[in-house]
Amino acid sequence: MFLVAELIVGAILGLIISLTGVGGGVVVLPVLTYFFGMDALSAVATANFLSMLMKISSSYIHFRLGNVPIKSAMVVLAIMIPATALTSYLVSYVSQLQSYQQQVELGINILIVVAIIYSLFLLIYRIFFSFSINQFERNNTIDIKSLLLPAISAGVVLGATGVGGGVVVLPLLLRYLKLSIKQAIGTAIFITTILSGSSAIAYMRNGHTHIILALTLCIGSLMTIPLAKYLMLRLSDRVLQYLTLLFILSSAIMMSIKLWHYF
Repeated sequence: MFLVAELIVGAILGLIISLTGVGGGVVVLPVLTYFFGMDALSAVATANFLSMLMKISSSYIHFRLGNVPIKSAMVVLAIMIPATALTSYLVSYVSQLQSYQQQVELGINILIVVAIIYSLFLLIYRIFFSFSINQFERNNTIDIKSLLLPAISAGVVLGATGVGGGVVVLPLLLRYLKLSIKQAIGTAIFITTILSGSSAIAYMRNGHTHIILALTLCIGSLMTIPLAKYLMLRLSDRVLQYLTLLFILSSAIMMSIKLWHYF
């Protein structure tokens, strides 16, 4: 019976990730924390591994739909991979020191909440002030200097918290690369598939990852692939934007409540 519940949870998570790019960390972390009773570090490690598994199929769907501009994706990956990998190894190492375990958990939760709040600001700006951005969208060049610091920061956040696709990378792509919402979602999923994999390897070395649970949730997510593809072809950009905003806002509330318990 418990296995069936895990498969259903995985199916819901898979649908959310495919449609919005949100879920690898933002939705999965509260689920792992509240429903499966994991501590912050185990939740981050498992969320990264699960995010990688779930987003492989989602990345394939977006590639087939033409939602992943390769040049933009490769530029962002080149900047973010070193930051994500180094941060994951550092957090994993420090967590092994008994005197710093509580500080690491508190720091992870604070960083998650800050990342969510920042992403809400960027996404709301995009939705309600898109007229001021559209005038620049004809320019297909990538401003590396403007992108560098935000991308490195996004890599650090993903490596330390597992939060990445919808919360950090998606708004970054919308703001700095001026992609459409469907391109941004597809590119964010593709990028975070690779980044979550590199981060998952770092955490897995020290045994923080719940591999069996992650695999079960991933199997559940595969059941919603046809539905996700159907909805992506029929939902408008505006509807996807509001769905993304809804899930990020819900996660902000859940993680803020969790952070409140530390104080």
